[in-house]
Amino acid sequence: MDVDRFIESVNKKREGAWREMYRKYYPALCNYASKIVKDSDLAEDVVQDCFIKIWDSGTQFPDAPSLVGYLYRTVYTRALNSVRDRGFVQELYEKWGSELLENQEEELVIECAVEEDVVNKFYSAVDKLSDQQRQVLFMSMEGCKVKEIAERLGVSENSVKTQKKRAYAFVREELGEGLAILIFFLFS
Repeated sequence: MDVDRFIESVNKKREGAWREMYRKYYPALCNYASKIVKDSDLAEDVVQDCFIKIWDSGTQFPDAPSLVGYLYRTVYTRALNSVRDRGFVQELYEKWGSELLENQEEELVIECAVEEDVVNKFYSAVDKLSDQQRQVLFMSMEGCKVKEIAERLGVSENSVKTQKKRAYAFVREELGEGLAILIFFLFS
């Protein structure tokens, strides 16, 4: 397949072109992400999420260099976000760990262990969402109204409602109804 037809097929989301793009760029992108996140499994997740993000977006590529550049920029950003999020989780762990040493109460130990497990499961589920769903979910949890989210993201209110509904449904499915409710109470 020539380059122009390949790019046209990628833009039209034809499966054959996407399989070819995945086959051609996936190993190199995983290697690139692995250098940033220092974890090959996480690197694979980052790259897969980027492919999903591109599929879900309406991004069009005029030529192969713009596609490759976009792939690498997206992987770079996503990998840095993963490193940041891992640092946040580590920071919480260190905070809870020092608190445990000071108090040594069994109830606090159990409460912190349960809360840490719940938070880790939540972030694991959220990492599987598209970027837009993740943004809508977090903004909703921060108390932003649909109209405000739509304005900040530059999308329609209906799009925000749809993404919010899909994100909540996915998190509920991943965590189970009871755990999902607990998460939303923890973060609200």
